[in-house]
Amino acid sequence: MNHSTCYQRIRLNSRLYPYTKTTARPFNNGTATQPPIIRGRVNRILIFPGSFNPPHQGHLNLLKHVFYNAGADLNIIAAIIITTDDERLKMKMDKRETGIVLSREKRANLWRGDGIPVDWAWVYDNSEASWPGFRTKLVNTLKRDGVDIKFVLLFGPDAITADGGYNPTCWDCGDAITSDISRPVDFRYPNSLRQLAGCTPWVNLQDGRARFDNKVSICRQNRVRPRGTVRFVPCDLDRRSQDAPSSTKIRGIIESSPQEEWEEKLKGVALHPKILVEYLKELPPPTKPAESKEDLAKKQWESIVW
Repeated sequence: MNHSTCYQRIRLNSRLYPYTKTTARPFNNGTATQPPIIRGRVNRILIFPGSFNPPHQGHLNLLKHVFYNAGADLNIIAAIIITTDDERLKMKMDKRETGIVLSREKRANLWRGDGIPVDWAWVYDNSEASWPGFRTKLVNTLKRDGVDIKFVLLFGPDAITADGGYNPTCWDCGDAITSDISRPVDFRYPNSLRQLAGCTPWVNLQDGRARFDNKVSICRQNRVRPRGTVRFVPCDLDRRSQDAPSSTKIRGIIESSPQEEWEEKLKGVALHPKILVEYLKELPPPTKPAESKEDLAKKQWESIVW
């Protein structure tokens, strides 16, 4: 089976879900170049889940860096971006002092357009609950064509830390990848990597030796099942921005700047600043979450004491 046939299979499976718009179907670009699909060995697809409220340049840099530098042994052929459902995002943001909560549809739209690698990256625009069914159909469809597909998780430095790896059951993925291309990880030292809690020591991907050398390194989880690997794809620290983009930084710009300055200040930070500003103007004015009785009592006591 040739490359285009594989991508046609993915498009076909996307049509099984009525909410997938024609223009948003995977790899829907006539000028797209297609990575090699190899029969007789495993082809991998990155799963990149996250809130992306909103998505920013750091997310895109992480995705591109890992896709191109994770190692030829993985044969990564594509990436699928999965945005957190609205209900879960609202629960996450409920206790934060921000009124910026974008719908899943808008967060997905911000992942599309100029600068997004449409030839190998696709935004899954259905619910998280529907993903397992879509994934199963995709794997089975390609298997009938003799193509073996597996998935590997892509996480940022906030999800894979020195305190431990990740929960492989959440996305039914044994293996995961992270990088410090967008912001630092807490386990990288100048000439070595700190062993992650619950994982084996790091080894160099190329020779299996316990040395870093600023090259791709892997370790294995040994407290959870399946005992998958964690892969670290380091960046050139001299090229990493000291002022890393983040969703928190975007929200800070919005909350501290007049509307007429938003678009200019968001350039180089947010994906598609103009569209994002349009979405932000549709939101209701930000409101602070109600304080708990304990917090109110504490403030009253402090006002008396001080």
